[in-house]
Amino acid sequence: MEGDRRTSPPTQSLLPDGHLVLWTLCSVLLPVFITFWCSLQRSRRQLHRRDIFRKSKHGWRDTDLFSHPTYCCVCAQHILQGAFCDCCGLRVDEGCLKRADKRFPCKEIMLKNDSRAADAMPHHWIRGNVPLCSYCVVCKQQCGSQPKLCDYRCIWCQKTVHDECMKSSLKNEKCDFGEFKNLIIPPGYLTSINQMRKTKKTDYEALASKFGKQWTPLIILANSRSGTNMGEGLLGEFRILLNPVQVFDVTKTPPIKALQLCTLLPYRSVRVLVCGGDGTVGWVLDAVDEMKIKGQEKYIPQVAVLPLGTGNDLSNTLGWGTGYAGEIPVAQVLRNVMEADGIKLDRWKVQVTNKGYYNLRKPKEFTMNNYFSIGPDALMALNFHAHREKAPSLFSSRILNKVCGIK
Repeated sequence: MEGDRRTSPPTQSLLPDGHLVLWTLCSVLLPVFITFWCSLQRSRRQLHRRDIFRKSKHGWRDTDLFSHPTYCCVCAQHILQGAFCDCCGLRVDEGCLKRADKRFPCKEIMLKNDSRAADAMPHHWIRGNVPLCSYCVVCKQQCGSQPKLCDYRCIWCQKTVHDECMKSSLKNEKCDFGEFKNLIIPPGYLTSINQMRKTKKTDYEALASKFGKQWTPLIILANSRSGTNMGEGLLGEFRILLNPVQVFDVTKTPPIKALQLCTLLPYRSVRVLVCGGDGTVGWVLDAVDEMKIKGQEKYIPQVAVLPLGTGNDLSNTLGWGTGYAGEIPVAQVLRNVMEADGIKLDRWKVQVTNKGYYNLRKPKEFTMNNYFSIGPDALMALNFHAHREKAPSLFSSRILNKVCGIK
């Protein structure tokens, strides 16, 4: 009996130790499992969103935080993060994304099987999230002031109207494309162009005469990598105000391809707004020179600049300023382009050849924009470009770029 009593205490002491080990394992493994499960669900949701984005006609973009009070266009609930369309301006939360994609159509860059006139198009109303300081076209009172999903906005002419002021006549009313109608390429025009090309007709001037002599379509060529990636946000803002077919990202569509849209528009009426630095502007001007070589002189557009780069010397020389940091709204930028006068720029082709009898290298050809300079600025720009090519990750901020350029 004494031997049994001596062996029993060790057996009892092992039980608390086993429970302690079990609870320790649970406390360690359970958070790991929960973290793994959450990451797996998050990756599934991301794949689901990407699949919707890829198949959708909307230009959906994710956002972690909306800059102002925003309400879902489906469930009408207040949302902080979700997705928005940078073409029509729809805002949705993650759970309503699929339903919104099926329920609401985006901007139509071309009208499908429509026999209406090229300039005849009804309003395309979107409910809720109207811009701040907008006013109703009926009662002239402020819209969007209530903390809920309310009021309507036309995604073409940008007119707004109260819920109670919306009438059946407004829903069927012809849209005049608003303040920037002289810059917008109407979807009906592109539909008529497509029909004319099928019948092998190229009399675009008669078709464009319906819009008047003041119609000067604008093409946006933006570099999404310029200005600390500010160009990507500008692309969406321009798509909302204009026809998305007019807005190009030069990192995805080269300027020479984007400028072929000029051949479908009236002679010498097109304007191009380049959003980027001097390198992007030079790239676009080279594409314009290539149009001349192809015999497309009558389609040559006038070029305006929105400076997003670091130096912006060419932009400053042409009178467009030394830099843009969002200090003025995009609508004012379009007004400046509409009111701008054209000037001529002296551009030269410079060919550099190597001396020697047995030199087999081809001569190099450069384009020179001839404006006042004495040389050091060009050397500084060349050195800065060489350093940025070696380490692009170190030159992601405009302020740091200028500091490096000064050094």
